[in-house]
Amino acid sequence: MKKDVTEYLGFENEDIKKKVGRPKLADKNTKRKSLIIAALSFFAVTLLLIFGYGSLFGFRSTNLLGTVNNINSKNVDQNILITDLSALIKDITIKEKTARKLYLTVSPANASNKKIIYKSSDNTIATVDSNGKVTGLKEGFVTIKAIATDGSLKTTTFNVTVIKDASGKCTFSSLEKNSNGIFYQISCDNAKVKEIQYKVGNTDFNKLSTKKLSDIVKFSKEQLNEKITLKVVYYPNNSKVTKYSTRTINNVSNTKKTNGSCALTIKEVKSNSAKYDITCDNATVTKIAYKIGSGSYVGIDSSSLADTILFEESDITRVIYFNVEYNIDGSDELKTISKSSVIEKVSSNNFVN
Repeated sequence: MKKDVTEYLGFENEDIKKKVGRPKLADKNTKRKSLIIAALSFFAVTLLLIFGYGSLFGFRSTNLLGTVNNINSKNVDQNILITDLSALIKDITIKEKTARKLYLTVSPANASNKKIIYKSSDNTIATVDSNGKVTGLKEGFVTIKAIATDGSLKTTTFNVTVIKDASGKCTFSSLEKNSNGIFYQISCDNAKVKEIQYKVGNTDFNKLSTKKLSDIVKFSKEQLNEKITLKVVYYPNNSKVTKYSTRTINNVSNTKKTNGSCALTIKEVKSNSAKYDITCDNATVTKIAYKIGSGSYVGIDSSSLADTILFEESDITRVIYFNVEYNIDGSDELKTISKSSVIEKVSSNNFVN
């Protein structure tokens, strides 16, 4: 009976019987391969969702990458500190109640933070604002310190000398010839006479021993037959800078038609100043003016025949123009001199206000 059942069920012997029953479980290698395949599949699906269908999650893949790049870029830029500060023009002279900017160079040019703060050693002499604009208040000397604010602790200094505003003048209010010589009278407004000079004809100037505001200067008859020019050299506003004014008296026997002229020289033109000098022969200056570039003309005291004009620097090439008007002595004839000169250009490398 047992054999028949066995044969009926398809089992011929006990060995075959043992092979029928619960299927075998997967071995360890098979399990490991299955897990790796599953993980890779999940990762691939995630990438497709992010980069292929990112809009479903409220962002784009390009924005995500761009944000990461920007963050990295900013982190790199913020590490670029200033290595050197240098004053473009270290020694500066300004007049009382005038102002000008300070300029300096910053290295490297791609420094992340170029903000500079300024401090004056004496705010009663000169002050400075956050933009580097220094204003002279009274005569004296100060140092202006420029300090980097990026944490590099780099500094530089400017030496600023404030001088008195040279706005005073001395002029000859009267000049008369008589048989004994020439009587003169000088009028001064906020100025002090340094010396008085004279010349006969086209000779050089000689210094008089007197500094009186009115006096008679004696000349020989031969000298009185020539034209005589008097010059007063003075300190405007008691400053250390001298200016001068001249006046000429001609021989009374001369005819009404006279010859005279004035010459204008522009010299020592720098990035922030220009010096001019006017010399006249038998002529009197009535007007002096200058302008920078396409700006408007600025009038100068007509008795200031020699002076230095101060102005702010610029990183572009500019031109200074002078215009002088004068009268021929003994006539109503008016003449004009116009001259110009190129102003030295300030370097624009790493230029900071």
